[in-house]
This record gives sequence, C-alpha cells and structure tokens, in this order.
Amino acid sequence: MADKNYTGRALAAYYHTMAQHQPVDLPIDDLPTRICEETIAERAYVIMGNGSRTLAVYRVTPDGLLRRLKRWPNAFKGRQEV
Repeated sequence: MADKNYTGRALAAYYHTMAQHQPVDLPIDDLPTRICEETIAERAYVIMGNGSRTLAVYRVTPDGLLRRLKRWPNAFKGRQEV
C-alpha cells in the first residue's frame, strides 16, 4: 500500500472537501495530525485523526481509488488511537 502514496492523496482529498464546506479558515480541531494505513478483512483503509478523534476514513478500492466512507467499519468505531 505504501508505494501508491495513499496517505498523501487522502490528505489532499480531505483538505479539498473541508475547503468546499468551510468558506473561512479551517478550525484547528479539524486539521489531521495523524494519518495511517491499515488493512482489515483484506480491505485497505487510510485513517485520519486529530487528538483522540477520528476525522475521516478512506477505503482504497482494488483499482487504487480512494473513497471516503460515510459509515466506518465497526473496527474503527469508538476507537481512541489511530
């Protein structure tokens, strides 16, 4: 997963989405401070968080595209650390 730069692409997508929804400056609490890649049940994910909050979860599709999830897998719900 690391050779495709999924974390960088997910970060760019997150900032692009936030800029569309917030016309002024981005609040510091909504800026990601942690980004990691994880594989669960043979599916690859990129998880973005700030402090103890998970901000966004992206799934890596088999063809390499990133898809932001509206509902996160149960393995990520209630998670404190990324």
